[in-house]
Amino acid sequence: MPILLPNLDDRRWADLVDEGRALIPLYAPEWTDQNVSDPGITLMESLAFNSEMDIFELNRIFDRAKLKFLALVGIRPEPPKAARTVLAFKLASGVVGLPAGVIFAGLDPFQVSTPFRTLQPISIVPAQLVAVQVKDASGFRDMTDRWNRGLSFGLFGDAPAAGAELYLGFDQPPAAGQPISLFFVFSGGRSGLEERRRVLAEAAAQQQACTPVVPVCAGIAVPAPESCQKLPPFRGVRTTWEILTAAGWIALPASAIDDDTRQFTLDGRVVLTPSLDSAPQAVGSVSAALSYLRARLEAGAYDSPPTARNILMNAVAAEQAVPGAELTWTIAAGVVASPPQPPADIVGLDLTFDANGNIAVLRFVTAGDLPQFRILAFTAATGTAAGSLTIEAAFLGTGDGTPGQQLSLPQAPSQQSSLALYSYESGWRRWRLRPDFDSSQRGDRDFILNATIGTITLGDGEHGMTGTPGVPFFARFRTTRAEAGNLAAGVIDTLADTPHNRAILTNFEDTKSKIAVKNPIAAAGGTAAETLGGAVGRAIALLAEPQRAVTLQDYETQALNTPGTVVARAKAWANLHPSFPCFKAPGMITLVILPDMLGPTPTPSPALLQAVAAYLNRRRILGSRLEVIGPQYRQVAVQAQVKAQARASKTALQKRITDALNKFFDPLTGGPDGTGWPFGRDVYRTEAMQVIDKVTGVDYILSFDLLVDGCTCTPQCGNVCLAPGALVGAGAHQIEVI
Repeated sequence: MPILLPNLDDRRWADLVDEGRALIPLYAPEWTDQNVSDPGITLMESLAFNSEMDIFELNRIFDRAKLKFLALVGIRPEPPKAARTVLAFKLASGVVGLPAGVIFAGLDPFQVSTPFRTLQPISIVPAQLVAVQVKDASGFRDMTDRWNRGLSFGLFGDAPAAGAELYLGFDQPPAAGQPISLFFVFSGGRSGLEERRRVLAEAAAQQQACTPVVPVCAGIAVPAPESCQKLPPFRGVRTTWEILTAAGWIALPASAIDDDTRQFTLDGRVVLTPSLDSAPQAVGSVSAALSYLRARLEAGAYDSPPTARNILMNAVAAEQAVPGAELTWTIAAGVVASPPQPPADIVGLDLTFDANGNIAVLRFVTAGDLPQFRILAFTAATGTAAGSLTIEAAFLGTGDGTPGQQLSLPQAPSQQSSLALYSYESGWRRWRLRPDFDSSQRGDRDFILNATIGTITLGDGEHGMTGTPGVPFFARFRTTRAEAGNLAAGVIDTLADTPHNRAILTNFEDTKSKIAVKNPIAAAGGTAAETLGGAVGRAIALLAEPQRAVTLQDYETQALNTPGTVVARAKAWANLHPSFPCFKAPGMITLVILPDMLGPTPTPSPALLQAVAAYLNRRRILGSRLEVIGPQYRQVAVQAQVKAQARASKTALQKRITDALNKFFDPLTGGPDGTGWPFGRDVYRTEAMQVIDKVTGVDYILSFDLLVDGCTCTPQCGNVCLAPGALVGAGAHQIEVI
């Protein structure tokens, strides 16, 4: 998308020549020969040409300047992003545990092997999920067929209420102490990775506002909250997990539950570790005796019903970003490592090199500020033979002292967030990734990265240090195929035979023979580096959205975008206090919100009100006060006598009229426009009569009255008035068909 800029000067060469000729009589009246053969005209045309070039440059803004303008509003082109998916495993025998970071691969449409790295450890058990049931107020409902066909269903029904339950049946009893990994994928568009990042970013911003301390992860300032911040809990509901044993349903303690779904509001994994053996039994609508786990909605209310698109057994998230290089050093003969063997897979390295570049001193350190490297292979040196050390890193070359020296990564594109650059100057020195060198000082070890082509650029000595001549540079990073990593479902099926896998798996061949893997969900989210035009478009969209709550529409828009919540509707009023509606309250903003829940009177939970208020309070202007409340409902029912057309069923017509009235009064989908009943809008009897008149089979209306707030006394013959912030709730209609 281009940046639309004004044309500062639209004159061309001919316009400038004509303008010059028009000024000749004013400044040189004795100049009478104005033909093109005159030397003065030739000079004028030459100057007009130079002026036209200046005007052309005046109207041009170079890409570097555009990037600086974008940086002023906090927008920089995004680096390449890695695709993500979910891997599901099946066992041939036994129980297999996989650490985080195991690499699996699949072929893209062009038969290119594309590796994916698991993001969490997983214990793969023989049991498989074979039945899914939901129990709500209407009883048990078997969702196994919908689950097998990949159709969405409500985990706790269409309108979750306390006491609703989700039953998961397994073909084999989960053994006590065996972790069970279940991955939940939800529909609705507000549960994916982007929403998770928004929740983390908002939690980090609120924490920063309270205690302005930079989050630290492993001694290094964290650039993104996702790196090491804990996902904040969802306080709207309380759920429990239970296992069916011979003694009945036994609740799992909190220590046995690792819930990464935020109470079924985000895509993620739930790991359950029961301490008791399950007893197979027939439960609900499924006649087969199965081993069951169930999730029970104990209390609270959701903002929107959790609707599962898939539930995967023995599943873990994976990312298409894998270690990008290997580096092998020779250990000089006679060098004894301390301790003799690496104490862990990932350790810090305290070492020195001799004149030949071989390791002269080697010490493995598990704590401290030394850079951490994964050890792929280690052969200890002896008194007469040299040893070797292989790590996951890349040697990029040595510094040469020239300004703006460039170093190249061995593989590209690279995942920018994973890159760590070090130089070895009588010890490790970490360099800092920067978007540019504008704020870099002479002594700052700063660099910039072109992640698409894998080029690292050092400073020029004035803005950022140059590479000291002869000093080696090393990088630890992951490489990705970006948009090419968006593989289709079911193509990732191989445990990659790489030095990385052989280093982290105790018995690679045995593990490979015991497990089968597939990705039931297509990999998505992989994108190439954002172009300048894309960044411009994002900036325009960002500036079009309110960043602060100033106007009433700003409050409403921001409320709908509160991270981690689902707000269906919002309406704000100025100078109105909910407790004193008849008095003017200067500086007061009252915001009424509505959750995306089915029912005649959806009401926001205290947790939803608190979340929206916390989000908006950091964005409201100074001197204003905010109150976030739920709507006040007025129950409106219709009492009418209707004449049916010939041959129309009275019972069916009565039901159609009731359904039409309920739909018209619905807070989410009702109203004259079908977008929800407008806040504070009165109920006009003529409109309700039109709703009845449009129902198929209605001849005419004999009588019509409105009953308000369940009143069984004299019906109201006029319109029903609603206060600001009030909504209509459909009551029990009394429709008589004759």
